[in-house]
Amino acid sequence: LLLGTQMVAKGLNFPGVKLVGIVLADTGLHLPDFRAQERTFSLILQVSGRAGRYFPDGKVIVQTYRPDNEAVMLAASNRVEEFYAQELAVRRALRFPPFARLFRLVFRGKERSRVADAAAAFAKSLEAAAGSEVAELLGPAECPISVIAGSYRCQIILRTVQFSHAHAALGKCLAAFKAPHGVYLEVDVDPVGLL
Repeated sequence: LLLGTQMVAKGLNFPGVKLVGIVLADTGLHLPDFRAQERTFSLILQVSGRAGRYFPDGKVIVQTYRPDNEAVMLAASNRVEEFYAQELAVRRALRFPPFARLFRLVFRGKERSRVADAAAAFAKSLEAAAGSEVAELLGPAECPISVIAGSYRCQIILRTVQFSHAHAALGKCLAAFKAPHGVYLEVDVDPVGLL
């Protein structure tokens, strides 16, 4: 019996595995991230690949509270192309990558009010510099994981299909921005995650 976390899915090869169970396969679907479906699909597919590598009768059991979810159903039946097409259609409709580019700005500090005020002031200047025809501003809002190591976190997401214009506007705002004492700003272009 081998019991593991997601690390079991990452390229390890176990010759004697005939049965794989995935418990709470839908946990990742509840994360506030546009890649949640993709990550869930990928994880189920990767873990499923551990069974049957050496035995043609390998079996996978997927436990989920969301058996009707497309990512879970398509991964369980190994329908990669169908998932890919559906995910692209959703991302096109919602204007998420690869159909738009994202900039994520995270403000953090020990004092919640300073962090929130700095994010609000920056958002105001960024909105004026970028303009709604160039980019869409999402936030400022608390990060999904709002406190890490005693620091409060607030984020702004800038979404655009005109990367160079949005990048230039953001660059101007960053050059003019003076972070209040104790507030730090991190910028992530095309972030891998939004947590």
